[in-house]
Amino acid sequence: MMARISKKKQEDVRAALLEAAADAFARDGLDAARIDAIAVAAGYGKGTVYNYFASKTELFGAVIEEAARSAAERYAAIASAPSTRGQLLALAQADVSVARDRPGFVKVLVRETMSFRPSTYGMIVKHLAPYVIAVERVIADGQVRGEVRTDRPSEQLALLFVGLLSLHYVQHWGSDGDWPTLDEIPELVTSAFWDGAAAPR
Repeated sequence: MMARISKKKQEDVRAALLEAAADAFARDGLDAARIDAIAVAAGYGKGTVYNYFASKTELFGAVIEEAARSAAERYAAIASAPSTRGQLLALAQADVSVARDRPGFVKVLVRETMSFRPSTYGMIVKHLAPYVIAVERVIADGQVRGEVRTDRPSEQLALLFVGLLSLHYVQHWGSDGDWPTLDEIPELVTSAFWDGAAAPR
């Protein structure tokens, strides 16, 4: 009789599969990435992938959600600034830290979002929820305090903020890191967003 796999082991296997999948999706795209190659890269058999994820699409969604969750958790661990702008800057810094530490996760997200396909866009936004919700809450609180314009819903403004991050990552990777550097992105994104989102004085 096969021994039960511990929860820690299950978490380790899942993490290895997500890491290998992020690299494969970032390199090959969603359509061309192959489950068997992902399994081999993670050090497991193809069947192991399907023990954790029902399909390649589900695995793809899990990769995106892992990046979004990681960014949201890193933001939550940062001492919160008193102003909405300061909190948005901290959110951008948290996202950039994920891009620096786990570029495969962020590259697959940006690649598939920027190549827009109706069949995947809704799914991408759904799995971005951990991070988008964190941004939305900061913006909504800023609207209540009169710091953020109220003629647009906080949900729309949150997606615009995330979109600006994606555009800056594309420019960073496209210039081989020349401009902007990852260190420059948080302030660039926050300033560009704040110029349009701040409540009129």
